[in-house]
Amino acid sequence: MIELFVQIMNGTNTLESLAKKQNKSSNRVSEIIQDLEKEGFVIKNKSFKMKGSRLSIGVANTNHAIKLKELVFKYPAINFQEIISDSKLLFLASLSEDWKDMKTVRDLTNISKHTIDRYRPLMKNRGILIKNKKLYKINENAWSLLKEFLIAYRKYSSLEGVIMWKYQNEVLFEVNKENQIKGSITGFAKYNIKINLVSVLCKLPKKKLSKEEIFIHSLFEVQDPRTLYLALVFYKKNKLNDKKVLPIAMRYDKYTMFNDLVSCLKLKEKSFKLEKIPKFEKSEFRRIAKMYGVKNV
Repeated sequence: MIELFVQIMNGTNTLESLAKKQNKSSNRVSEIIQDLEKEGFVIKNKSFKMKGSRLSIGVANTNHAIKLKELVFKYPAINFQEIISDSKLLFLASLSEDWKDMKTVRDLTNISKHTIDRYRPLMKNRGILIKNKKLYKINENAWSLLKEFLIAYRKYSSLEGVIMWKYQNEVLFEVNKENQIKGSITGFAKYNIKINLVSVLCKLPKKKLSKEEIFIHSLFEVQDPRTLYLALVFYKKNKLNDKKVLPIAMRYDKYTMFNDLVSCLKLKEKSFKLEKIPKFEKSEFRRIAKMYGVKNV
């Protein structure tokens, strides 16, 4: 698939010419093109100017296809089949946004421990992954364009609404019309406190959600101090257990943000700004918490 994509982006645009360069049958190349088209990497166009085949194949105008094209152009000497072929793509995509341990990666990707144990040192030695104790993520300083491609690839979807998080068939998306709601409603819309919502967060596939999952999903809706305080009120009011919350936060790329949220409740300063959250004013948070019956914060 990667070889074929590179040939298409370099101007080889018919089934016959691609089959000849790949030294494969037209049927086999056609199958690969269908896979690339399904995943939004290429697009087929009818062309009446061409001799023989009337079908022209080009790079799709999707964010992840454009990012992959930029990546291959920027690093022409790198064989990307060694980096993003097969399940390596899923492995790296799972680590593209925040820190994760390998158990979370296995649970998310369904890649075997044996395979991950092969991939991890390979990617670390190439400087693609960085490590902090037992946690890993993409080295965005050295591989920023790769990170952008992986995130764009993960979020590719035909669903209506705004994709907030996605990994293969699991997706969190925000909608602002009732007829767009699908799956399970989650986030702020499931809080047992009065909130005037313009949009609703949904999760597919549909499932019964725990309070810990609803809380972590709501972090995708934290935009300002008010929504930050409401998330913290829910966390405190429901006495959520950090040991249960942390694996869920890691799965949904909210590990760093959750740690910042917990720090808000421990820091003694009256006002501060942490990496992943809006500015925190302790007196205002206490006022909001008191409104919802949460004391001693």
